[in-house]
Amino acid sequence: MRKLNRMAIKEWAVVVRALAEGSQIVMLRKGGIAEQDGEFRLAAREFFLYPTWEHQQEAWLQPGYAAALRSIEPPPAGELPMQHYAVVTDIWPAPELFRMKQLTNEFVWNEAFLEKRYDYRPELPLSVLIVRVYRLPTPLRLDALDRYAGCRSWVELEEDLSTEGLMPVLEDAAFEQRRESLREQLTSTSQARPVQAMR
Repeated sequence: MRKLNRMAIKEWAVVVRALAEGSQIVMLRKGGIAEQDGEFRLAAREFFLYPTWEHQQEAWLQPGYAAALRSIEPPPAGELPMQHYAVVTDIWPAPELFRMKQLTNEFVWNEAFLEKRYDYRPELPLSVLIVRVYRLPTPLRLDALDRYAGCRSWVELEEDLSTEGLMPVLEDAAFEQRRESLREQLTSTSQARPVQAMR
């Protein structure tokens, strides 16, 4: 794991909460992934989780997570709260839509959201990222600079931030059990090989 990092990835605040609680260990991405030698690779394998309130809606969440969305208070204007760090362990090509809908116990999004993601620029591949999430020893309150704004996945922060003292939100055994279960489901549903696995 890197000792210092300034890369962050934007994600709905409600998804960041699910990742932070260990109830979800996956992220879905079309943006932020570049094609190289016929494979899809992340711009960064480790990153801070940048919670965003843009675009998230109850209409895209499973009923059990709507209350969680309503309970998350946006930060004061100009402030960027950051409390979690993620390391990608695997990247898988998303299976066919009807197969993906069988995995809804693995994430907060509902079937309507999945349909939306699959329909958006269908020529672009959709990838499933398995991530190990860690909690910072002290929450950060950064300045939300103007250049961070906009519909983008990746943000390069103003300075390198320390990862010292990170604590995993799931213990090793619990994470590996969840990871292996998800990998088995992705293999059995899509018959796909991983795009990339990190060690």
